Order: sequence, then structure tokens, then C-alpha cells
Amino acid sequence: MSLLVLGSSCKKDKNNKPEVTDPRALSAVKFTSSINGQIKTKAVGNKWEANDAIGVYMKTGTGLSNILAANKSYATNGDGAFAASATDQTIYYPENGAVDFIAYYPYKTSLTGTNYPVDVAVQNNQSAIDLLYSANATGLSKTSTTANLVFTHQLSKIEFTVKNGAGVADLNGLTVSLGGQNTKADFDLATGTLANQSATADISAKTTAQNATVLAEAIVLPLADASGKVVTFSLPAGQFKLTLPAATKFEAGKKYTYEIELKNETSTNPNPVAVALSASITNWTTVPGGSYTVGQDPVTNPQPGTETVLYTENFGTGDIASTARPKIAAYTEWKNTSWTFSDPFAAADLRTISTLPGDRHIWLPAAKDAVLKIDGVKITGFTKIKLKYDLAPNASSSSSVSDVNVIAVKVNGNAVNVPSRQLTNADNNKFVTVELANITVKDNNTIEFIGGASNNLGMRLDNVTVIGIN
Repeated sequence: MSLLVLGSSCKKDKNNKPEVTDPRALSAVKFTSSINGQIKTKAVGNKWEANDAIGVYMKTGTGLSNILAANKSYATNGDGAFAASATDQTIYYPENGAVDFIAYYPYKTSLTGTNYPVDVAVQNNQSAIDLLYSANATGLSKTSTTANLVFTHQLSKIEFTVKNGAGVADLNGLTVSLGGQNTKADFDLATGTLANQSATADISAKTTAQNATVLAEAIVLPLADASGKVVTFSLPAGQFKLTLPAATKFEAGKKYTYEIELKNETSTNPNPVAVALSASITNWTTVPGGSYTVGQDPVTNPQPGTETVLYTENFGTGDIASTARPKIAAYTEWKNTSWTFSDPFAAADLRTISTLPGDRHIWLPAAKDAVLKIDGVKITGFTKIKLKYDLAPNASSSSSVSDVNVIAVKVNGNAVNVPSRQLTNADNNKFVTVELANITVKDNNTIEFIGGASNNLGMRLDNVTVIGIN
């Protein structure tokens, strides 16, 4: 079993460390950690990952009305055992009386009151949005034996295992979006309740190529009625739409899995079809599932004004050590393997940072020539595209000022106008989305993101998306 070790205390100060003369008063309390009763497990990868951090509150009374230690960070090296992230994060018991603990994951350094902001708009790092909550460890004191922090998932997870059927040659470039989902909410750590859902948008699922299939997964806000919601499977040749049936709902703590086959049997049916071979709801929480088949309308020849996602490139997932950041030429874990990536200056690299764990991105260093050049972007059926991408500045100083347009963009050697959007210290390491529309393209294209002397802070580039416009 994994152990989470917290110290003990006789009084509260800014570090929650007691002033005692008898060291025996500092008897440690030990916690085992589990999620839905499964020791050392978590939604992503079925285990705790290195540097996963939880936030811990020690309190008495109802909710978080009397907090003795607030939002202390405890981290694991990946084995499920947690320890204080720093000395000043250690929690100590009071000498007398019983206390309760509330814990959550993933840890945020700064919270407003008891509100934990939830945002599932970006799915490429599933660990960063898998909200877990524990409030079961109650009535504990410095004489308590080992107790268990039981975490439960507060959101819903959806997985599609997609394969190509008749009339669909392959799944290269597949993207999957869930239409009409709320992406933001407030989670009250005092009560363990989710409220104020907002920011409705289409959610792009994280996709991973497997042997003969593609896994598309998304963590979404619970939804009491998902009937009629549309899931769109997009390939360069067209779209396949699956309308969720009556009585579909997404409940907190449950994972919904679907097996999908994409078909385009033009000899018998002129319309592409997404076939839902089976559907089930599994642990996280296990409940019975079912199976059904669904057909839908194609968008093989989009009408004027229609936008079709052709490609997304998120540069992969998983932490990269600061001592092992690969240059563009050396990196091999691209999502779009048919593209060729290069940097003629050998200055840009792939990296992750502690505030965005597992989120790999391109680093374009400050005041240096550095380019992400992408060749082999093949586009058929469209003469215009929209290009979307995310940028985050290294704006660590209170005086930091930059703009998204310090990263120039070229398509097939032609400069694309990047509208101004100022970036300041408030945007430090926070991604903002840039959209460039009505870009003329041909069958085989080159896209370049260019940094130079005007890139005064250094910029992180992520989530490049190519959208066909008809």
C-alpha cells in the first residue's frame, strides 16, 4: 500500500509547524491513498505519475469553515507515496483534538477561497484535467493509526476506439470532436460539488494511434442529458457524425467507452456511416452497458462556410527532462508522421514545464532565429484553410510585454498577417489561441512558425490545427 506521510502540530502558524519542546508530540500520521478503492491508481495510465501533486487541507468543523492548514502541496515520485513538496508545505497535527482532511488533484498553487476552477477545453494532457477529490479522512488525531484518503473522479471520461471499415482506406489525420459541451465550471472544495458550468464549445478529443485503431479520449463535465449531442469523426476525405441516442448522460466518476467503425460503402449507400459497434460504462465506476448502430449524414463535399478539421499536431505528451530536450531534427514522436519537421537554425526544441506537466510543446527561444518548419501538409478538396495554434510567453517579470505577432507565420513561403494581441506577465506560461483565416493553399503545403529578434521573451508553441474552409 502507498503511504502519504503528514507531520503533527500543537499550534498553527504560517507554516503550520508547532513550537514544542517534546519531540514526541510530533507523532506522524500516515495515510494510504486510493482512487475509487483502487490502491495507487489514477485515471490516466492507471497509476500515479512522477511529480503528481495533490492539495491537502487540514480542518475542523463543517466544510472548510475552520481551516488549520490550507492548500499544502504533497507530491509523489510515481509509486503512490506522497510527501510534502517543500518543508513549508508540511502539515502538523495539533497536540489535542481531532481533525479532518480534504484533498484534491491536480494541485493548483493559488485558489480563490474554496473554489477550484475547472477547464476541460484542452484535452492533450489528460492528467492535468482529471479532477479527483477526497473528504473521507475524518476524526483523526496524533494518536490515530493509518487512515486512507479515498479519491473519487469528479468528472466524466469518454473513450472511442475507432477503426476503418468498408470504403475508408485508413485513419490518417483522424480528429474527433464532441459538440456542444460546457468546458468550464467551479468545484467547491468545501462541499465537493460542481456548479456554474459555462463556456459551451466543441471539445477536440485527444487521439492516439494504436495497432489498427485510433483511441480518442476526452474528460468532460458531467451532463444530465447528452441526448442528441453530436460526435464528429473527421478525416481529410470527409466527416462521419454520430448522434448520441436518447437517455445518454455523462455522470461524474464514470467512463463511457464506445467502439466505432467508419464506413463509406458507396455501392450500397452513398453516405458515410459511423457504426457504434458497442457502448459500455466502466471503472472509474462500473455499470451495465449496451450496443447499437448509428448512421449519420456525411460532409464529404462541405457547403459554403463549412469548416472541416483536417489535421491537429500537439507534439505528443509526457514530461521531458530539462537535460534532455530534443531539437526538432532529433524528435520522432510527432502525431502527423507524414509531415516533415525541421528548423534550419537548430535552435527550437521540444520541452515541458512544471506548470504544464506532460504538455509537450515547441520552445522558440528569445531573440534568436528559430523556426518550426512543417513540410508535406497535403490538402485535397479545399483551396482555403484556417490555421489555429496556441502560444504562451515566458513573461516571468512584472514588466514583461510582448505580442503574439512576434512569431511570424508563412504558408508556402508567403507571409500571413498575424493580428496583434498583447501579452504581459499575467499571461506567463498561459496558452492563448491564435486564428488565421482565408489562407490560400495547394495540394502539398509548407507551414512555418518563425521566431527572431522581435521574440523578446521566448514563446511556447502548441496545438497546431489545420482547418479546411469551403
